[in-house]
Amino acid sequence: MYLYIDVGNTRIKWQYRDDKSLLNAGSLMVENFTEIDFSHLTEVKKVLISNVNHSVVLDKIKESLLPFGCPIIEASSESNQILINDYEDVGSLGVDRWLTALGAWKIHQKALLVINAGTAITVDLIELDKQENPHFRGGMILPGVAISMAILNNSTSLIDVEIGVCKYPSVNTTNAVTTGIFTAIQGAVNLVCKRLPASLPILLTGGDAQTIYDQADSDWKARIVLEDNLLFEGLALLNI
Repeated sequence: MYLYIDVGNTRIKWQYRDDKSLLNAGSLMVENFTEIDFSHLTEVKKVLISNVNHSVVLDKIKESLLPFGCPIIEASSESNQILINDYEDVGSLGVDRWLTALGAWKIHQKALLVINAGTAITVDLIELDKQENPHFRGGMILPGVAISMAILNNSTSLIDVEIGVCKYPSVNTTNAVTTGIFTAIQGAVNLVCKRLPASLPILLTGGDAQTIYDQADSDWKARIVLEDNLLFEGLALLNI
């Protein structure tokens, strides 16, 4: 059995897996990381960790794991080069973006666009060259749903506005804010898609994936495929 841990910007997620299947999973807010369930660690052969930017949290997790004596592997954007990484500075690429791309390639084995909707939203492209070699081309980063809501709530008089219904024109402030945020996300992705083949599959993953999908129009929904656990699929590749 193996333990996979994803330390994100706001949440920590973990999965226990064997060679064939998912056995157990959980998540919690980063500030509550001491509550992670390590009860199965006596059976774990290896721990694999993705960490975006929480060195203190990572150190504490490693400290908690030490008594169990299992090897700990921390993923990086230079891990497992089954994709050719075209990023100018590979070391500056977020490991979550890299692992999500690896997971998408592992499952689909073809060119595609992968949207990871977390604290920030990343929109990354995987393409094949003339020799059919897969490349991670990079992409773009834009504010996620929570960041966008926080900016409006903290910078204007729109106090404590929550997600409503995406509908234009909106006749109340909650729906107007919701419509603005989700239309901006969808519009940004649509602009990218205009530059790419119309047949290119689009994968949507991450903590806000379902929310964004639910608020999307029917044309967008027809093209989007929801995928869970792409980052964990990429992390599992490091265990091959």
